[in-house]
Amino acid sequence: MAESKVSPDPFPDSNRWQPSILHEALAIALGGSFGASLRFAIARGTEVADQDAAWATLIANLIGAFLLGVLVSRVEANEAHPLLRSFLVVGVFGSFTTFSALALDNRSLASQHGEFAALMHITGSVLAGLLAFSLGNAVFRAAR
Repeated sequence: MAESKVSPDPFPDSNRWQPSILHEALAIALGGSFGASLRFAIARGTEVADQDAAWATLIANLIGAFLLGVLVSRVEANEAHPLLRSFLVVGVFGSFTTFSALALDNRSLASQHGEFAALMHITGSVLAGLLAFSLGNAVFRAAR
């Protein structure tokens, strides 16, 4: 009797539910409203603490980079719901962390404190964001 060879499924997750574009759009909209509200809360908190707007941007971007590092590890580990990426990455983090706010804050710093302060701010923000992302990624991987 000949042994039948069964080839492995090239798409092992093909039976997994796939969201429609409407599901994704709703997840992004919901996440965006949540992220924008968090960003607003941080901006208000730094105003109350009598700090520059640049602090709000830095805080939001570092928190977002760290949490995005955790999320990327979770998605890569295939443990995430199909809409989690749309909700968090595009929706929440897309509205919570913004490069445009960083650019605006940097321009303001340059006009108020000089080009060197702006250069240090932009360099420090990018490096700290990369470090926060890597740290979040490492924390998730270590916790597994």
